[in-house]
Amino acid sequence: MSATTILLIVLGVLVVLGVLGIIALFVLHGLAGNPSRFAVRDMSLDEVDDYIDRRASFAITLQETTPLSRREVWERLTEAEYLSSLPFLTGPQWTTRGSGVVGVGSRRTMSGTILSVEQRVAAVTEREQLVLVGTGISLPFAIKNFAERFTITDGARLDTVTVTWEIAGSPRWVGWLPWRWGVPFIRPVLGFVLRHVLRLKPFRRPSAGKNRSGASGIADPI
Repeated sequence: MSATTILLIVLGVLVVLGVLGIIALFVLHGLAGNPSRFAVRDMSLDEVDDYIDRRASFAITLQETTPLSRREVWERLTEAEYLSSLPFLTGPQWTTRGSGVVGVGSRRTMSGTILSVEQRVAAVTEREQLVLVGTGISLPFAIKNFAERFTITDGARLDTVTVTWEIAGSPRWVGWLPWRWGVPFIRPVLGFVLRHVLRLKPFRRPSAGKNRSGASGIADPI
């Protein structure tokens, strides 16, 4: 077999792989349109502490201190679509919230180009804590369960608050791998997201056309 033939075969394989990759991206993008397409294992509030501390395959804790008030931080977490101003991301968007108020049982979604998820509020203490557990994901057989928790406390300096963000999750089939070893690599990315949530520039409330909760949208900044 000549070198030219080998080169053509290699190029052909690369083209086929490229086409298959493009097709896969289109399929994943289509699936991402339904964050609750596939259910993940739900968990009770009593399970969350142990899940984050020990049972989750991956868990990370981040902290940021901000001069924003508790009210402003709480509005960021419960009203702003803070991911929508980042590339290729949308949300959080509330799909159910009683009388426009986030409470236990309220659900929200977060979407990316090829992956989207749905969460349920497991506990809420206004301006202090928001606990969410995963209920759905757009991809099959990807994630077993996941949870996150935001906690707002007084900062060490006067007129500041500290936001603690805990995230935990477990892949469905390879949860036994040491995923927590990857925390140092993920921390810069998620730290950037938390700083983005707490940026001093206000976010804009979602417009009426984008608000899935059915409440009327307001264009004023929060």
